[in-house]
Amino acid sequence: MSEIGGGSDDGLTTGGEGTGESTAGGGTGEVTGGSAGETSVTGETSVTGETGAGKGAETAHGTSEVGKVSAEAVQETGKSGETLSPMEQAQKNVEAFHDMSVKQILSINEQYMSKEDRERVARGVDGIRAVPHDPAKGRTGGYLFYDGKSTIEVSAIDARQMERSTKHETNHFLSAHREIIVPEPDKKGYTVYQSVGTRQSSWFHSNETGTISGMTTKGRGLNEGLTTMYTNQQLTELSKEKGEAAEREGIYPQATEICKQLESIVGKDAMKEAYYGGNTKALEAKVDELAGERSFDALRDCLDRTLSRDHAERVQAMKEAQDILAKMHEEAEKRK
Repeated sequence: MSEIGGGSDDGLTTGGEGTGESTAGGGTGEVTGGSAGETSVTGETSVTGETGAGKGAETAHGTSEVGKVSAEAVQETGKSGETLSPMEQAQKNVEAFHDMSVKQILSINEQYMSKEDRERVARGVDGIRAVPHDPAKGRTGGYLFYDGKSTIEVSAIDARQMERSTKHETNHFLSAHREIIVPEPDKKGYTVYQSVGTRQSSWFHSNETGTISGMTTKGRGLNEGLTTMYTNQQLTELSKEKGEAAEREGIYPQATEICKQLESIVGKDAMKEAYYGGNTKALEAKVDELAGERSFDALRDCLDRTLSRDHAERVQAMKEAQDILAKMHEEAEKRK
C-alpha cells in the first residue's frame, strides 16, 4: 500500500507535489522548489503521513495546457491516417515514454535489482494513463503501489514535461519494493510494513471498517531526492538539453542536492544498491562509519524535513545535513 522507498508518499493514494498530505499505500510524487506534500492521483487525501510504494508527483511550472499536445497529434495523424484527440495522443506519448524508460533504467541498473523485482517489472505496470493537468493539485505525475499493484498517472502537458514526469514515476516503479503483512486477529485486522525505494512505511488495516490507522513513514526525502537525481541523470544520457531542462525544473531541489553530495562520498554503487536493490542497511553502515553512530538516521530525517512547507525548517534541515556530509567527507579524505 504505502511505499518505503521510491514513490510518492501517499498510502492509499498517489502522492502529489507540494500538497503536504498523503495517505496509506504506496504513492509518490515530485515537488518543485522544495515544497513538501503529496496528494492522491485522484485528488483525494486521507491519512496524513507518507507511505510505501507510490511514486511521487511533480509540480508543473507555468500554465501549460493539454492543448499543447495537439501539434504532436496532428503529426501522428499524418503518419497513420487516424485522427487522435490531444488526450489520446498524450496517452500514446506517456506509454511510449514509460516503455523507453523501463528499457533505459534496466540497461543501467538491472544488476542492482533482486530477482523478485525484476520479475515484477517484467510483468509490467498494472495501470498507466495520461490525465488532464490540474494546476490546483500541484503535481504533474503520481505513482501508487497498493495491494501488490502499481499504477502511474502523468499530467498531459507538453511532450518534454510528460517525458520527465513519466521517467520519474517509472524510476519509482523500478525501485525496490518490499511488503510484509502481519495478521493481528485480536485487533481484527493486519499491519502492513512496506518499502518502496528508500521510503519505509507501516500502518494498521481494520478488516471490520477497512480504515487505515497508525500510519508512519520515513525516508521519503531520500527516496524523492534519489528518484529525481536518477531521472535527471537518465535524461542527460539521452541529451544534454533534456538533462539541463530537468535540472532547471527544480524538483525536490534540496533533497536532490544532498543526494548528489552523498553519492560523491559513498559512491554510486552504495546509493543504487539502496534504491534499486533495497539494501538500505549497507548505505546506513557507510554513513555511520564515516560520520558516527546514528548519523544515517539523522541525515534521513534532514532529508525528510527538506520537503517541509516551512522555509525555516528546510533551511535548518539543509544546515544539519551539510554538517553531517562535511564530517563524512573529512573522514573519507583521511582514509585515502
